[in-house]
Amino acid sequence: MKKDVNKGLCAMLLSLFIASCTNVAPDRRSKDAADSVASASADTVSKLVGDRADLLAEAGRIELDEHVKMPKLVGDSQINRASKFYAGLSCEGIKLTDEEKEAWTKYSQSIGQLKKKSFATLSKADSLVVADMSDVRERCNYVFYPFSGPDFLYPITLFPNADFYFLAGLEAPGNIDTKINAESRYFNKYTSSLKIYMRSSFFRTLSMKNDFRSEEIDGIAPVISMLMAMEDCQLISIRDVDIDENGAIVDAAADKKRRMVEIKFFQEKTPQHLQTLYYFSGNMHDGGFPKNLKEYAAATLPNYQVVTYLKAASYLMHETYFSKIRNIVLDYSFAVLEDDSGIPYRFFKDGWDVSLYGKYLHPISIFNAVAYQKDLEEIYATSKDIKKLPIRIGYNNPSNWMIARKKANKENLAQ
Repeated sequence: MKKDVNKGLCAMLLSLFIASCTNVAPDRRSKDAADSVASASADTVSKLVGDRADLLAEAGRIELDEHVKMPKLVGDSQINRASKFYAGLSCEGIKLTDEEKEAWTKYSQSIGQLKKKSFATLSKADSLVVADMSDVRERCNYVFYPFSGPDFLYPITLFPNADFYFLAGLEAPGNIDTKINAESRYFNKYTSSLKIYMRSSFFRTLSMKNDFRSEEIDGIAPVISMLMAMEDCQLISIRDVDIDENGAIVDAAADKKRRMVEIKFFQEKTPQHLQTLYYFSGNMHDGGFPKNLKEYAAATLPNYQVVTYLKAASYLMHETYFSKIRNIVLDYSFAVLEDDSGIPYRFFKDGWDVSLYGKYLHPISIFNAVAYQKDLEEIYATSKDIKKLPIRIGYNNPSNWMIARKKANKENLAQ
């Protein structure tokens, strides 16, 4: 009987680990099952997994960590080699001519300087979240980030422990090419595409239209992968996916236009925590709202603790014809972190606790006519509770930040 129980538990562990390391849609039931297994003693899990380590490593891309006696995830060597190369981190194991090596070294130094400034800002943002929003960070296991472009650094810095990150923008996902291209034009394109982002925290829509539809950079996914490398993330797998009529994540049909990619990854500091990033390409305008995205939100987001993050969002949700995406954010988020380019302040007056940071300036000229918020300006002018914001976030400098916590969920924040 004991042997049969052990076999059954081992089979359950095997199925769970394979499911977690292959391509599955977010599902609360699988998370609950994983939590049940996690409650078993480390020795028991280690023994049972150890008996099947060869099968697990082959089927689920995991290996045993001898220090903690638990399985740890393993990245795809080819994908990560290319990601680190374009991130300017390493060219180890790559055959380069002397001329190519010199070009890559200069590129690495240039990217390093951009990264230094960006990571200084990220560090300050991280410190502010730790000091003032730790309740939100600890509860969050799903980050929803519309109008993101390839901005991976901010959501992973602000909410590093989430299980899922859903990014969305106009630009196509493209392909992560594991082939190494060491010509200077590739380095020049990556450098130019990152300059504004690394200095100002956001990607410009017009620049992305040119930068990420080129021979050198095919879409958003390659940029996300290099930013993942900068954050010491290991990519496990990449696949093309789509959303079916029931709102479930499924393999993309070969005969349809590619609009969504799934990246499984883990951070080197948490090698047992499988994380998933989705990048979805679509126009969020009400008139052409992406098919089945509403169904996905209704089927998936209620199962998670969702924080929506908005930055440099072109003030689109100030318009009446972006109500569908705005309503998804308001309906399914327990907290929203944004600058003034996201959802207007008036939508948070009832049912939300709001904390404000920085300074509110009139929107930049191209947005001012539709996006100026008189009520928000009055709050900033009269309130004594406005907190400092020591970083630039979004279009204006000085910048503003708002964290809104849904009151209906306030009592659950400490849970």
